[in-house]
Amino acid sequence: MKKRIYLFFFLISLKYVLSFRLNNTLLKENNFVAEKYFRKENDNENLKFKIVEDLEKIIEEFSNDVNTAKMIIRETFLDTESSFKEISDDVVKIISKYSFVTDEKLNIINGLFQEFIENNKSTIFNLSEEHTIKKKDKIKEVSDSILCKLKKLIELNIFNKYHAILKFGNKNIKNEALEALKIEKNISDKLKEKLLNYKTSENEDIKELESTDFLNYHYDKFTAKLDELINELNKELSQTLS
Repeated sequence: MKKRIYLFFFLISLKYVLSFRLNNTLLKENNFVAEKYFRKENDNENLKFKIVEDLEKIIEEFSNDVNTAKMIIRETFLDTESSFKEISDDVVKIISKYSFVTDEKLNIINGLFQEFIENNKSTIFNLSEEHTIKKKDKIKEVSDSILCKLKKLIELNIFNKYHAILKFGNKNIKNEALEALKIEKNISDKLKEKLLNYKTSENEDIKELESTDFLNYHYDKFTAKLDELINELNKELSQTLS
């Protein structure tokens, strides 16, 4: 009888031990699965935060490059103004007007890009990991494309400066411009060669009206290209979300 009682208690004890071990094993497995799930979720979140940081860096780099372009273009206009001071105050006023207009258009480009990313940052963040990365890459492509075209406009503005000075400047100013042209880094050799054709041009009899018409024509074309760039930026940014 005693043996049966001992056996009964032994079996009950064994049942509890085995049950405890089984529950402990399941608990560990569940904890491992849960930990793996949350770690994956955290990794996804960290990746998205990293992408948002990358977007902020893209904004900063874009803004810095646009501001650099603005500075170069502003200095180019100032050089042109200085070269025409002895010719006509009216011509200087025309150049100053286009300098201001250009500055405003570059501010628009900078503002559009920053505003777009700030307004859509949360939307991009809430997309899937794959789509978030794609959107960031598309925005970077837009940034690179616009900055590349802006670099060409810088070159065009510098070309316009030398073109105007060599066509309408007095002899001393023209000689100074030719020396500066030789070491100019922001213009291609092809355009330099084209400008050197004005080296022997005589401009003693050129009237003020000719210079104003010339400047208006070329700077109108220049600012029109900036308008095209603004429209292109708007279009390309909107397409990044489609």
